[in-house]
Amino acid sequence: MRLRSLSLDRFGHFTGHTLEFGAAGDRPDFHIIYGPNEAGKTTTMEAALRLFYGFPHREPYAFKHQRANLSVSGVVEIAGETRSLTRLPKRSGALVDASGAALPETALATHLGGLGEDDYRQLLCLDDETIERGGEEIAQARGDIGRLLFSAAAGVADLSTVLDGVRAEADALWRKRASKTQVATLKRELAEVEKDIRERDVTASAWRGLKKALADAHDAEARARAARDALHEQAADIAARQRALPMLADLDALAERLAPFADYPERLGFDLEDLVTLKSDQTGAESDIERLTTEIAALTLQRKGLALSPKLVTLAEELDALEDLRARDLSNALDLPKRRTQVVAAQDAMARAARELGAPDGCDPQSLVPTQAQIADLDTARDRLRSARATVRTEAQEVADLTAHRDLARQNHETLIAQRPAGAAIGPILARHQADSLMPAHATAQQSIATAERAARAALDALGTAAQRFDRPPEPPMSIVRARELATAHDALSRKIDTDQTALAQHQEDISARDAQIAELCREGQIVPDADAAALRAERDRLWQAHLTTLDTASAQDFADAMQAFDVAQDMQITHASELGQLRQSLQARAEAQARADTAKSRLVEHRAGLAEIEGEIGAASRAVGGIGAASPAEWLDWMQRHDAATAAARAAAQARDEHAATLARAQALLDELTPHLDLAAPDVTGAVAAARRMAEVERDALSAADTARKTLDGAEAALVARLEKQALCLQDAAEAESAWHTLVTECFGESIAPDTLLAALDPLRSLATHEKDRAEAAQRVANMERDLAVFGERVAALAKAHDITCAETPADSFALLRTASEDARKAAEQAQDLDGRIAEAQILLARARQRQTEIDATVSRLAKEFPAGAQVDTLDALRATAGQAAQVIADRADHAVLSRRLVSELDVADIDGVRARLTGASHVALNAQADGCKADLARAETALTTATEARTTASQALAQVTAGGDIAALTERRATLELELQEAALAHLELSLGHRLAEAAIRRYRDTHRSGMMEATQRCFAALTQGAYTRLTTQPDGADEILLAIDADGVAKRAADMSKGTRFQLYLALRAAAHEQLVAQGTCLPFFCDDIFETFDENRTSAACRVMEQIGRSGQAIYLTHHRHVVDIARQVCETPPIVHEL
Repeated sequence: MRLRSLSLDRFGHFTGHTLEFGAAGDRPDFHIIYGPNEAGKTTTMEAALRLFYGFPHREPYAFKHQRANLSVSGVVEIAGETRSLTRLPKRSGALVDASGAALPETALATHLGGLGEDDYRQLLCLDDETIERGGEEIAQARGDIGRLLFSAAAGVADLSTVLDGVRAEADALWRKRASKTQVATLKRELAEVEKDIRERDVTASAWRGLKKALADAHDAEARARAARDALHEQAADIAARQRALPMLADLDALAERLAPFADYPERLGFDLEDLVTLKSDQTGAESDIERLTTEIAALTLQRKGLALSPKLVTLAEELDALEDLRARDLSNALDLPKRRTQVVAAQDAMARAARELGAPDGCDPQSLVPTQAQIADLDTARDRLRSARATVRTEAQEVADLTAHRDLARQNHETLIAQRPAGAAIGPILARHQADSLMPAHATAQQSIATAERAARAALDALGTAAQRFDRPPEPPMSIVRARELATAHDALSRKIDTDQTALAQHQEDISARDAQIAELCREGQIVPDADAAALRAERDRLWQAHLTTLDTASAQDFADAMQAFDVAQDMQITHASELGQLRQSLQARAEAQARADTAKSRLVEHRAGLAEIEGEIGAASRAVGGIGAASPAEWLDWMQRHDAATAAARAAAQARDEHAATLARAQALLDELTPHLDLAAPDVTGAVAAARRMAEVERDALSAADTARKTLDGAEAALVARLEKQALCLQDAAEAESAWHTLVTECFGESIAPDTLLAALDPLRSLATHEKDRAEAAQRVANMERDLAVFGERVAALAKAHDITCAETPADSFALLRTASEDARKAAEQAQDLDGRIAEAQILLARARQRQTEIDATVSRLAKEFPAGAQVDTLDALRATAGQAAQVIADRADHAVLSRRLVSELDVADIDGVRARLTGASHVALNAQADGCKADLARAETALTTATEARTTASQALAQVTAGGDIAALTERRATLELELQEAALAHLELSLGHRLAEAAIRRYRDTHRSGMMEATQRCFAALTQGAYTRLTTQPDGADEILLAIDADGVAKRAADMSKGTRFQLYLALRAAAHEQLVAQGTCLPFFCDDIFETFDENRTSAACRVMEQIGRSGQAIYLTHHRHVVDIARQVCETPPIVHEL
C-alpha cells in the first residue's frame, strides 16, 4: 500500500492543504517534504497516521480546528487499485469513501500487515530520537547480534534497556543468597511477627472481674449525662425569657406608634424616588418655558435686520469656474519673465556647443541637432571602433605570450625524455598476482587466524590455574550434562539442608519455650502433673493389694496415707483444672516439637550424605584432569563449560587456518617473485608489496610526467596557431569599423563636423540636443502663458459688467472684488437660514416643556388617590411629605411583625398571647437569680459527669490491658498479610524471570532464523552508508551469544560498541533498512517515514543516507521530512533518479 495523495483538510494549522505523491512508476518512490521550522512536516506524518488509524481521544493537533471538525483524507494505492478515503473523528463511521459512505475499519486495517499504530511508529517511522536510542542500544547490547537484529526488526530501539530492567526488577524481588531482596525482607519480618505472637499469647481469666465494673461505669456515666442535659435545658429556658422581656416592651411601643395611621395603605403603589424625579422634571419644565420664550423673541428681531441679495450668491459658482484661470494668472505673472530669459539662454548655449564641435561661422546650431537614433548609431559605431583597436593591441600581446609558452613547453618535454629511468617493470607483477585484492584478503586471513588462536589460547588459559597450564584441552572425565546434573542436585540438597537447619532451630526453640512454660506452671507445686497423679494411683493400688494380703494395721495405715495423697492430688487437679489443661497442652506441644526436631535431624543426615557423595564424585573428576582446584559443583560446572568453549575455540582456530591456507599460499608466491627485484633482507609479504608499490609508483610518475609534457607542448602549438588566426580577423574588423565611422559622421552632419573631433567625445553633440529641447519647451510655455492672461482678463471684465461692479486696474484685482461681494451675500443668506432653524427648534422645545408640565400635574392627581381623604396631597411637595410618612408607617409595621415572630420562636409558643402568658409575673431580677442557681447546679453536674467518664475510661483500659486480644489479632492479621505478600513477590519474580528467559530464547531463535538474510542486507547498506570505510560484517562467538564485528577497508575488525556515535547511527539505520527490506519480502509494503534523522550527519554521510533512502524507495514508498535545504540539494545531486520534492 502507498499514498498517492494526502490532504490535510482540517488538521494542525493546515486547512485544505494537499500533497500529491503521484502514481507509482518505474522510478524510485522517494519523496522529500521540505519546509522551514514549524512549517508542519511532523504534522504531515501524523496526518498520515491519523488516516491509517484514526484520531486519539485527546488530540494534540486540535489547536486551530476543534476536534469534532478535524478531517484527513487521501488516495491510497492497494494492489494496483486506487481508493479515496477520508478519516473523521467519530466513534462509528469514522472511515468514509469518496461518496461519503461509511466503511468498516477492516477495509484499511487488512492492508496494514496486522500492524497497530504503535507498531507502525516503531517499525516505519524513524526520527532523531529513535535513531539516538538505536545508537545507544548498539552500545548497550555490547554487540549482541541477536539483540541488534531483533531490535531493528521490531522497531524497539531500547531493547537492551528493557531486558536489563526486567532482569534487575526480578533480582530485586529475589536472588539466591541475597539478604536485601523483597522476599528476604518479608521472610525476616514474618519470623519476627510469629515470635511476637508466641511471646504475647497469655490467658483471659482476668477479664470477668473487670467486665462488670465497666458496665457499672457506663450506667453511672449515662445518669450523670442525663442530669447535666436537663440543667442545660433549664438554663436555656431562663435565658430565652431574659431576652424576651425587652423585645415585648419594644413590640408594645411600636403598636402605640402605629395606632394613628391605621387607615394608611399596606404598601405604596409607587417609588419615593419617582416623586423626586417628578419634582426635578417640574422645575426644569418651568425654567425651560421661561428661557425659550425669551430666546424666540430675540432671534426673530435679529432675523428681521438682515439684508439679502440672491443674485450675488449665485455669482460664486461663476467665480469658481474661473478659479483655475485665476491661479494660472497669478503664477504666469511671476514666471513669464523667467521663461523668456530661459529661451535666450538656450539659444546661446546651442551656439557655444556648435563652436565646440568645430562648426563654421554662420552655421545654424539647430541644423546640427541630431536625433536620438543618430546619437545611438554614433555611440555604437564609436564603441565598435575603439573596441576593435583595443582588441588588435591585446591580440598582439597574446601572440607574443603564447610563442614564449610554446618554446618553454618544448624545452621541458625534451628534458623529461632525456631523464626517463630504465629498469624492470614491477607494476605487471603486482597486477598479475592481483595485489590490490590479495593484500586485504591476506590481512583478513592473518587477522582471523590470529584472533582465533588468541581466543583458543585465552580459552586454554581459562582452564588452568597458577600451578596448572594446558597446551590443549584435556579429555573430560564426565560430560557437561552430568556436571550440570550434579550442580543442580548439589544446589537442591544445599537448599534442603538450609531449610532443615532452619526448621530444626525453630523446633528446638519451640521445645525450649514449652519447657519454660511447663516449669513456670509447676514452679509453685500447686499443679499435679498427670504422670505424678498416675504414680500416686499406682502406689495406692499396690498398697491396697498388700493390705489385702496381710490385713494388718500397718498395711492399712500405709494404704490410708497413699489414699489420702492420691485424693489430695485429685483435689488439686480439680481446683487447678484450667492450669492443668494448659500444662497438658504444653506437654503435648513439646512432644510434637521433639518429634519434628528428630525428623529434621534424620533428614539432615541423609542430605549431608548425598552432598558428600556428589562432592566426592566431583573431587575424583577434578583430580583426573590434573587437580584444577574446583571446590564446588558450581565451579566444576563452570570449568566444564570453559572446557567446551576451549574445545570449540581450538576447532575454530584450526578451521581458520584451513580456510585461509590458499590466500597465504598466493601471498607467498607473490613474495617469491618480488624478492629478486627488491633490495630488502628477508622481507615479509606486507613490506615487499609496499616497496614494490613505491617502485611502481616511481615508474608511473615518470611516464605520466613525459606524457603530460608532450600534451602541454601540443596544446601550446595549437593555441598559438589559433591565436594568430584570431589576430588576423581582429585587424580586418578594425579596418571595417574605421570605415563605418567616417561614413556615418558624413551622413549625419556633412562637412560641418570632422569625424576625428567626434571620436574623442560625443558630449558636445548630446549637449546640443539637450539645449534644443530646453529652448523648445521654454518657447512653448511663454506662448501658453500669454494666451491664458488674455482669456482671464476678458472673462473677469464680462462678470463685473453683468453685476454693476467697476473693474480694478488688473484682472486679478477685479476678480477679488467680485469674490468679496459674492461671499458677503452668501454669509447673509446662511445666517438667515440658521436663524430660521433655531427659531423653529426653540418653538418645538417650548411646546414639549408645556406638555411635560401638564403630564406632571396629572401624575400628582393620580398618586394622591392612594391616601385617605384627610391627607395633605394637593401639591407635589405635600404629596412627597405624606408619602414619606406612609413609608415610615409601612417600615414600623414590618418591624412589629418581625418582633412578634422572634418572640413566638424564642419562647416556643403558638402566638403573642402565649408569649404574654409565659412572661406574666417575670422580672429581670427574678430571672437573674434563677440563672445564677442553675449555673451552680450545672457546674456540679459537669464535675459528676467528668468523674463518671474517668471511671468508665479506667475500667475500659484495665479490661483492654488484661485481654490484649487486639494486639494478638493485629499480629495474626499482619502474619497473614506478610504470607500473601511473600506469595505475590514469588509469583512476580517467577513471571519476570520466565519472561526474561523466554525473551532471550526468542531473540536467539530470531537470530538463527534471520541472521543470514538480514546480515547480508545490513552489510550491503552499511558499506554504502560508510562509503566503503567498512566493507563487511561478521560475527564472533561469545559463550551462548554472538558478537557483531565490522571489518574496515584494511581488514581490521571492530566491535559495534567500539564505533563512534555517528557510525553507530549509520549501523542502526542500516539495520532498520534491512528490517524494512525483510518486511517487504514478507508481503507488507507500507510508506516509510524519516523525520530529519540526518541532522548529526556530515555531507558525506548525508549523501550515503540519501542513496539508502532511494534504495528503500525502489521496494516501497520512502518519505523524508526535513527543514534543511542542503539535504534537498545533496539528494538531487547524489541520487541516480532525483527525488520528488514537496515544499510546505
